[in-house]
This record gives sequence, C-alpha cells and structure tokens, in this order.
Amino acid sequence: MLHNIKELKKFDITAMDGPIGTVHDFLLDEKDWEVRYVVVDTMKWLPGRKVLISPMSVTEFDFVNGNIKLSLTKDKIKSSPPLETELPSKQYEANFVHYYGLRSYWSGDSFQGEFTDSTELTKQLSEIGAERELVGNQTLRSFVEVSGYTIEAVDGPIGHVENFVICDETWKLRYLVVDTKNWWIGKHVLIAPQWITYVNWSDQVVRVELQKEAIKNGPEYDPEKGITREFEDELFTKYNKSKFWL
Repeated sequence: MLHNIKELKKFDITAMDGPIGTVHDFLLDEKDWEVRYVVVDTMKWLPGRKVLISPMSVTEFDFVNGNIKLSLTKDKIKSSPPLETELPSKQYEANFVHYYGLRSYWSGDSFQGEFTDSTELTKQLSEIGAERELVGNQTLRSFVEVSGYTIEAVDGPIGHVENFVICDETWKLRYLVVDTKNWWIGKHVLIAPQWITYVNWSDQVVRVELQKEAIKNGPEYDPEKGITREFEDELFTKYNKSKFWL
C-alpha cells in the first residue's frame, strides 16, 4: 500500500510489549530514495531521547488504531546505541545494524534478513565510509528537512515539496507531493523520484525532467483520495514516462 508521510507522522510506535512513542521523522537515503530509518520520539517513556527504528523491524501498520507495530521489545530498544546527532554517522549505522542483527542496507543484498557477521560488517563499513568521503557529504536526508524544498521544471519553478508518498512493502519513496500554490493556486501534483535530474541540497532545490505545461496538463492529486493504479497510469501517460510496473 501507499501512504503519505503526514498521515504516518500521526501514528504511535508499539513494541512487542507496549508503546514507546510516536513517529517524529523518517530518514531517506538520497541515493536510492528509500526510507532507511523511522525516527521515534520516545516522549514520557525515555524523556528527551529519540531512537531509530529500521523498517526491517516493522511488522504491521494498524490503520484502525493508528499504530506501527514492531518485532522488538522495549528493553531491546532502550539499550540500543544512543543517537547523539540528528543524522547518524556511518559508525553509528554500523553499530546499529550489528546491535539489532540486521542486514545493512548498503550491502546491496535483499532488504530483509539477518546479518551478524562483524568481520564482514567492518569491511562493508570501510567501503561505505570511503564512498561517503568521495561524495563529501551525508547520504541520509530527513523528510522534515526536504519538506519545503523548491521544485523546478525544465523551464522554471512550479512549487514546493509538501508531502511524500511511500510504499509500505519496499519502503521506497514513490512520489513527492508538490504544492503549486505559488504558480497554480490550489493544485497538488505528484513527482516520481526517477524524474529528478538534480538536487541542490544547500539551495534546497529539486529539478525535474518535465515542462511546466506538461505538469499543468497532468492529473491533479487529491490528498484526501488514495492513489490507484489507474491514477498512476494516467500520470505516467500524460508525462510520457516509462511505467515502472510494466
């Protein structure tokens, strides 16, 4: 299923033996446009502390009660490596996956599965560290941070990022929700990550391979309605883009 981030930020987080807090944010890997961590505000349970949860530890979305359920106990989460910065360092990520016995997302293997080989983890840590040093910046981005970024078409700005749509099976970002009110009052449109050609993180600008006229003639997104395959078919057809499901 597809879910928008603002909807999920209202959800509580529940461990196997009780609640631990609420969704505060999501951390996105800018390389693959995939959610790597849920940031949880532990509120009264662990006052002043935020913890990271891997999507691999999520077992269920309970939409009736507004819960995201985990396969972890409260004690396991309480003893997890403390998060001391807004974005985790590569060393923290290595400690995190080792502590929980998870497969590191940077290994390039399947999304699910256990991973506890500390020797192999150290090797992978060295590789990801070298890659990040070459890139020169952090590869994780906060959804809170990216909200409000300007969206530019080939021929000029069209609006700003207001929301995000993710898939709960793959945890990939399916769409950015763009509010065009400064250009086209009252309309929201969807932009798929694969249409993005460039992101200037310092200037907070996202450029897409679309003309303003094409976007204006494309389907309008209603946040109150779900995204059907029929809507996606119309969206990709109007923008003359390859359909990922074919």
